[in-house]
Amino acid sequence: MRIHTPFPHGPDHEADAPLHRLRYALVLLAAVIVAGAMGYHLLAKLNALDSFYMAITTLFTVGFRELGEVNARTKIFTIFYLIIGLGVATYAISNLTALLLEGDLRGYLMERRMQKRLDDLKDHVIVCGFGKMGFQAAWELKKAGVPFVIVEQDDTKGRSPRFAGELILYGNAMDDLMLERAGIQRARGLITALTTDADNVLVTLTVKQLRPDLPVVARSAKLGTERQLKAAGADHIVSPYEIGGRRMAGLLLKPEMMNFFDIVLQQEQFELGLERIAIAPQSPLVGQTLREARLRHATGSLLVGLVHPGAGLRFNPAGDERFQVGDELLVMGPAEALEILTQLAKG
Repeated sequence: MRIHTPFPHGPDHEADAPLHRLRYALVLLAAVIVAGAMGYHLLAKLNALDSFYMAITTLFTVGFRELGEVNARTKIFTIFYLIIGLGVATYAISNLTALLLEGDLRGYLMERRMQKRLDDLKDHVIVCGFGKMGFQAAWELKKAGVPFVIVEQDDTKGRSPRFAGELILYGNAMDDLMLERAGIQRARGLITALTTDADNVLVTLTVKQLRPDLPVVARSAKLGTERQLKAAGADHIVSPYEIGGRRMAGLLLKPEMMNFFDIVLQQEQFELGLERIAIAPQSPLVGQTLREARLRHATGSLLVGLVHPGAGLRFNPAGDERFQVGDELLVMGPAEALEILTQLAKG
């Protein structure tokens, strides 16, 4: 679902304009009816019910009989009341017709529905840029079942049926208000895959000002711009040309290794995942050795590597290696097994 946000006075200013006009017209119409009722009450000596009856039937030219005293004053009042009231009634009815027939009401309701989805969104990923790389990143997130929001400047993009019903905000990803509306304070991470490295640097700087702790994955289009992205605060930098060239060479030099990584990455086909899980202080794993923990038997996951605090990654650790608080486990297995081990590591 696409949401356009080009307006300068806040995300709801333009979307609410038709409803504001209708509300203003209805309030004005109600004021005219009340004024008419008061006029007939004072001039024609009518009670409250008859006064409102006369005000409404006169305003909408129903043509029923007149009530109360009919004299020169009531006739003059009725003339001016009709001239003013008919103009207000026409204005209110035209605004209501515009909402119903021209799609303004439908657009307003869709905006409200999408805004509620955005407000309820949490632990999601923000994808800035919906070009080829952003498209693929969003598609991988969708296949993995991870909620996401796309922020794209060009409103001609995002028409793929693959993303029908997904949240797409059209606007500048370097705008603080745009990122706030995308839920940056509740997000789990951000991907910036804009066309130029300068734009990706600016997005990274903006994100780090709003959420210094938010992990940012940035695209590097040209070699040598990694330093600028790293200085801006990017946690991970991806160069599509470098990765593509490395993979092409790897398929010739180490085809078995590349096929193994393909198996791990294609989780929707093999139901296999690779996760990095931290051990919390309250975890029962603290103090146990790998042999005592028997992770494969207890959880169904395979321990690939172990990272002690302040040390590097050690693949295939020995059985007498003892778990410590803050250790990170590199494990592989089905999603259910990884979830069991995650809960065990959290305690």
